[in-house]
Amino acid sequence: MEMHREMGLSYTVFFRSLAQLPQGWVRETRNDGATLSYASGNIEISLGPECERRIGLLRLPYTPAIFKYHGLSQDERDEFQTRFDLTFQRGGG
Repeated sequence: MEMHREMGLSYTVFFRSLAQLPQGWVRETRNDGATLSYASGNIEISLGPECERRIGLLRLPYTPAIFKYHGLSQDERDEFQTRFDLTFQRGGG
C-alpha cells in the first residue's frame, strides 16, 4: 500500500519531528526519508524535493512524501497515520 501527500514542512522540521515519535518507531533515517516500525510491519517514508508556496510576502514550505506500508492491516495503517499526523501537526495561534 502506498500513499502520496504533501507535508507542510521542510526537511529540517521533518527530521526534528521524528525524535518526537514513540521510542522504537524510527528504525533508520536517510537523507531523503526514514523507515519506521509499527505493530507487525514497517513504513518507508520517501521525501521529494523541498518546495515553497508563496502567498503575498508569506512563504510556506512543503515537501511531497510517499508513505509505503509493509505488513500492516488497514486498521494498523489508520492508527499509525493518526498518531504520526498528531506528532507532525503544526499549529498557529
